[in-house]
Amino acid sequence: MTVVDRSGSDLGRRVELVSMDKHHRDISIALYLREDDDGPVARVHSFSGADGVAERLEYLVDALCVLGGLQRADAERSVRFPCRSWHNTAAKRLFAEACKHDPATPLESRPLEAPDSRTDQTIVVEPLGDGAYEVKASGVTEDTPSRAPAIARGIAKLAELSFDDGERSIVKFACGQNHDALIGLLLLRAQNLRQVLREEEMEASKGVLAAPSQQE
Repeated sequence: MTVVDRSGSDLGRRVELVSMDKHHRDISIALYLREDDDGPVARVHSFSGADGVAERLEYLVDALCVLGGLQRADAERSVRFPCRSWHNTAAKRLFAEACKHDPATPLESRPLEAPDSRTDQTIVVEPLGDGAYEVKASGVTEDTPSRAPAIARGIAKLAELSFDDGERSIVKFACGQNHDALIGLLLLRAQNLRQVLREEEMEASKGVLAAPSQQE
């Protein structure tokens, strides 16, 4: 079902909702998806009339671009993937992460390397080209088997990626293009996949987007 804003403009269909934005007056903010001549375009929107909402939405558009490597589209407060396709599962998690980001801290894309949260290993994700990434682990010992396959499974789950030719540590975007910033964002989350899924279930249970007349 498509949604229109107060001006009557078509927002498209809602793909993700943050029902209470803790960084701005607990307003509801959503991500809407529609098609234009160049492919899928997503718009960040809120029906709230509270002070500062426009600035908050602009900040979130910047966050989507920096944290996830999206590009601004021509339409107001709209973004798209550089590959001109749409990675829905990854986009939903990126939007949630953008809304969680503390505005008091700098917006920075995350590296393709991180210490493992459960072992002394360091996890490195290497771009292979054509949308493929290999997850590797250093510091592996006989007592601590490589965490690379588990991290790869987590990334694949969070972004709905496929495994490349049966290699359990190589994941691949169906579009065939690389998305380094997005992979860097998901790398840390993939280490605690169960916690991520629990948080998403709790967020989904908080409620639905209120009608414009019911918001501030």
